[in-house]
Amino acid sequence: MGQTAASRVAWVTGAAGFIGPHVAARLRRDGWRVVGIDRVSASSAIPQVVGEIAPAVLDEAARLGGPPAIVFHAGGAGTVEASARDPAASHRDTVASVEIVLGWLRVHAPEAAFILPSSAAVYGNTGAGPLTEDTPLAPISVYGRHKMEAEQVALAAAEKGARIAILRLFSVYGPGLRKQLPWDLSRKFRDKRERIELYGTGAETRDFLAVSDVADLVAFLAREKFAAPLIVNGGTGIATRIDDFAAIFAKAAGAAPAIAFNGCTRPDDPLHLYADVSRLTALGFAPQGMLEAEIRSYVEWLRGQDS
Repeated sequence: MGQTAASRVAWVTGAAGFIGPHVAARLRRDGWRVVGIDRVSASSAIPQVVGEIAPAVLDEAARLGGPPAIVFHAGGAGTVEASARDPAASHRDTVASVEIVLGWLRVHAPEAAFILPSSAAVYGNTGAGPLTEDTPLAPISVYGRHKMEAEQVALAAAEKGARIAILRLFSVYGPGLRKQLPWDLSRKFRDKRERIELYGTGAETRDFLAVSDVADLVAFLAREKFAAPLIVNGGTGIATRIDDFAAIFAKAAGAAPAIAFNGCTRPDDPLHLYADVSRLTALGFAPQGMLEAEIRSYVEWLRGQDS
């Protein structure tokens, strides 16, 4: 892209969350000056503004590091369950925050690229086949609806000239994750139970994407002139059964409980979610993380947290 040193400023919101720190570290390795924004303190490796997304906080980020050339906005609601518990907070964090950031950029950094991590939850419960980016959106959870609304805000800004990339991330996992199936399994295995029970039947499928691949994808987009607006699935194109994932995880953790499934399905939990990655491949990007190796890496991280 030929940026000058002054233009190589990247903002990462949600810098103290799960994906944000990985993206920040990856961009720093590529030579970007990264400024973090979060309501709580993140790693001291980057300058950070602490506060809710608001114009004054973005003004402070600009004073701290300069206006951005790239914004990775990972400040949305973190889980389906959290969004269901507090829909108002979910809307504020996931939708209203996008409006605030894009409004600020329109005035102060109109050339900046805005990268929005959305979710496969926008597709809803659409069946077992691979999902293309053209699949009609039919979210079945508050979380998915708010992600869809955030996409709509971003696409409306694109119509006015904003450079927008929307990454519909599937099941992201890896070091730093303290939620969802991998975290739940780790807590159950740590208790050394002889038998554990999980929701569902075990035949449900997910497309598990290593968080390192998400960070690499953002870094890839940061250095490429992608055609905006870009909507792309972030996945591997591999459908992994939940019972298989649990078995691989148990082996990596050195655990040998009997793993049972209760047969119950949550109304906001799709049976199958895996990506058609044709568009991602056409961009010239391919995920590198291998499931068993990445699960071992996650287990090693977990052991470090327990020590």
